[in-house]
Order: sequence, then structure tokens, then C-alpha cells
Amino acid sequence: MRIAVISTPFVRVPPNGYGGTELFCGQLAEALVERGHEVTLFATGDSQFSGQVAACFPTATWPPSESVDRAHVRFCLHEISRDRQGYDAVQINSSLGLKVARDLGIPVVYTLHHHYEEKLSRVYAAHPEVHYVAISQRQLDREAPLRHATVIYHGIKVDDYPLSRRDEGYVLHLGRFAREKGTHLAIDAAIAAKTPIVVAGRVHENPDDQEYFDTELVSRFNLPGVLLGGEAGHRRKVVLMQQARAVLCPILWEEPFGLVAIEAMLTGTPVIGFARGSFPEIIDDGITGILVSDVQEMTRAIALAAQLDREACAARARERFSSERMAADYERVFDAIVRRRSAPVLVAEPMPARQTRLIG
Repeated sequence: MRIAVISTPFVRVPPNGYGGTELFCGQLAEALVERGHEVTLFATGDSQFSGQVAACFPTATWPPSESVDRAHVRFCLHEISRDRQGYDAVQINSSLGLKVARDLGIPVVYTLHHHYEEKLSRVYAAHPEVHYVAISQRQLDREAPLRHATVIYHGIKVDDYPLSRRDEGYVLHLGRFAREKGTHLAIDAAIAAKTPIVVAGRVHENPDDQEYFDTELVSRFNLPGVLLGGEAGHRRKVVLMQQARAVLCPILWEEPFGLVAIEAMLTGTPVIGFARGSFPEIIDDGITGILVSDVQEMTRAIALAAQLDREACAARARERFSSERMAADYERVFDAIVRRRSAPVLVAEPMPARQTRLIG
């Protein structure tokens, strides 16, 4: 098939640091190429991809803005509509593209990357022709009813996350510094467990996250045993995961998925996470991690994590969260859309013409 994957204009593919949606787009596109498809990745011009890259913007435009996103999706979908060969499937990740795609007559697969938002649900309800992909069952259950919807867990290239049997005695928390990610709680649990913690990430440029950083994190970062790692690129992130006893994810929101969690599991490092959002689905309790309900339970689980079998953790993660499995699942959705589009339209036989008798 000829497939278009439309990433965002905000972060290159693959991302140098933070970039969940962009990481997903790159992993999906590469896995589809490996499965024999012809794939065009619509992303920023500085993106790297083994197939063809098409771009509206030469470099990433941060911070995100609606006007930039709208210009990006309009460019991408108009390019797709003008392509002489045509595309069999188009995967998008911005709700701003739904109306444009419908106006251009382009059937699309839309992946939901967010928790429930009423405003977006109204947009989805206005586009029942779209095939939606939820990234966890919990996410789909909280969403308004969708006519065409499938749950497909994210996957990543497992060879990029080698198994490590090492446990250097520290725990790890990494990603975006935000209240909903529970960075302060991860630090509190590690300190209570008398275990060093490496905190790697950055705060985004918005007032809420900056206030959280200033009021909750600055003082904790100065505590003994708290080591700051900065925002970690792929290689350094993998090394940090490989040597950690566990990755701490005390999430305070209905997280739709959690790419950091499966990245850690693939290296053999278990995840200790709050049982919210998708985590009860993606963590196999006692195998790839430990589900807890509060900081006290997380503190106790840090010692228990050292007893988990890291090889079994990695093996289970490879079984469930490979990019190959993800691409195969999307392939089935694309096939269904192609079949739906090419199905013959059944037209009822015309009724015999009514004969009118003229009276006069």
C-alpha cells in the first residue's frame, strides 16, 4: 500500500528529546516500510526517515500553536489530494485535519493521543466517517461513542532498547516536568525509600508547568540523593533506563498510554506506576512492573522491584509492544478502510412509473 503518516510541525522525527506523538509517528512509519509499504512521512524538514519526507516547515516550530498546526495539516492533506498515484491510507494526529480531509474526500485514520476533552469529542462526533484509533481501552471507554474505533497499543523498535541485567541501585523518573506526571511524588517516594533518584526532563513553556516547577520541584532538586539528568536524548535515555532499578511513574491523571513505561520495560527495567489511566493495561503486575495506589506503596515497591526478573520483563514487553506488532494492527485498519471504500454500493431496483389517468 501507499501510506501517508502525518506527524506534527512542533518536533522533528525522531525527537531529540521530548516528543511522544513524533516518536510514535516515526516508529509507525519505519515499521510500515519494513513491512513492504511505500510510506511518505509528513513532518518537519529536518526529520530523518528511511522513506520519503514531505514538509511544510523546514524545522520544528516550538512552542505549539494552532495556526502553525492548521497550516501544516492543510499543506499535508492538499499535497496528498494532488498526488497523481494516490494513497491507500492516510494516518493523522491533529483534529484540525478532520474537516480538511472530509472536504478533500480523503478517508483518514485518526489516532487519539489525549485524555477526554469535551471540545474534541464534539469534533469527533461531527466526523463519523473517520476511523479512530485509541491507544488504550481506558482512553476509549472515557471517550464519547465513536462509530468506527479500534484500540491499538503503541509499539517501538525493540532492537533500540537492549536488555540490561544491571541494577545500579537508583530509580529513574524522566519526561515532562508537570504536576500530572507526579515528578514531586517520584522524588518523595525515592527519598522515603532511601534510594537515589535520577530525574531527567524539562519543564514546558507554559505558566502552569512553570509554576509547578518553581513551587514543587526546585526545592526538591536540592535534596540529598536527587540527581538531575537534564533532558535526555535517545541514547542517554536508554542508558539511564538500562541501569535503573525501576522507573517511577506516579501519574495524577488518566494518562492515555505511557511510552516511557514501555521503553523502560523493553530494557528489562520494571515500572512502578499508579494504577490510573492505561497503566493497569500496559503493566503486567509482578512481571513488567508493580502497580501502586500512593506514595507509601511506591516507597515499599522500590525494594520489591529489585526482585523482579529483568529478562522476563523484557521478554513480555517485546511480545506486547513491538513496532512490528503495532504496524500489523494499523495495517488491518488500513485494509478495512480500503475494503469499505471499494465495496459496491447497493442500489435498490427502481419502482415502476406510476401511471396517472387524466380526467376531462
